[in-house]
Amino acid sequence: MTKAPIPSAPSRRDTQARRLRRSATLFLLPAAFVLSAITLGPLLYSLFVSFTDWTLTVPGSERIFVGIANYQRIMLDFSFWRAVQVTLTFGLSSTAIELVLGVIFAIMLNQEFAGRGIVRALVLIPLVITPAVIGMFWRLLYDDQQGVLNYFLLSAGLPRLHWLDHGLALHSLVLTDVWQWTPFIVLIVLSGLQSIDLDMVGAARIDGANARQIFRYLTLPHLLPYLLVGLFFRLLDALKEFDKIYLLTQGGPGNETTTVSVYAFDTGFRIFEIGKTSAIAWIVAIVSLVVSVPLLWAMHGRLAKEAAQS
Repeated sequence: MTKAPIPSAPSRRDTQARRLRRSATLFLLPAAFVLSAITLGPLLYSLFVSFTDWTLTVPGSERIFVGIANYQRIMLDFSFWRAVQVTLTFGLSSTAIELVLGVIFAIMLNQEFAGRGIVRALVLIPLVITPAVIGMFWRLLYDDQQGVLNYFLLSAGLPRLHWLDHGLALHSLVLTDVWQWTPFIVLIVLSGLQSIDLDMVGAARIDGANARQIFRYLTLPHLLPYLLVGLFFRLLDALKEFDKIYLLTQGGPGNETTTVSVYAFDTGFRIFEIGKTSAIAWIVAIVSLVVSVPLLWAMHGRLAKEAAQS
């Protein structure tokens, strides 16, 4: 009859490690508590407000509980669905263009040429400019009378364009967003290009692969995880874009550029319906979560595959 092995006493090193983890946890608890109170407190309060009929112009309305009435009103509001359509058009268009241009510019900047470091630094300038400044800057460019863009059009013998008027306003917003955030995609893709195994590329060239085949079968699959990261961050950020849109068009003309963020702002600070505004914010949060889960799942699967292959 074999005897069960007697568990050995914990070593001194294991005991010290447990004490260190316990001490670290105790030191982190106050900061974690404060951070949770700062973030979860307003979050839960906004959820409660979304079930009330709180209107700033009606005293005592913050205590009127209406259940899901605000959510039902939003779902039946044509203006909300129009804002959703504009938001999706703006977000998907700008993100798609940024991904394509980001890959092209990153490949160009990955080549050896004189002044490459300076060009890389200049490309990143739009990322460090605040959205408010970008909005004012592009509003000057889009000006009908003294705008730089119309000046070049007139100099080339082309007609003047009303960039922020009907038909062109949303396209102008997409152009502004592409100018600002394409460098972000360039930065991500460039980091992916510099991590490619050059020996594999050299072997492909020796086997007779041309530049197009190398890009399609080696470079692009390698860049896919980086593109998913860029898609994840840019799409979520585009869906909640507010600053530039409000400074350039304030949602106009009409509701042509009224995104969900602008719609929520108008509801809260023009109509003063705080309960409905909170419900809009929660709907946007839930939609963002639904959009992010498949992207995160795809990123996790791709990274796991890369790790298994390596």
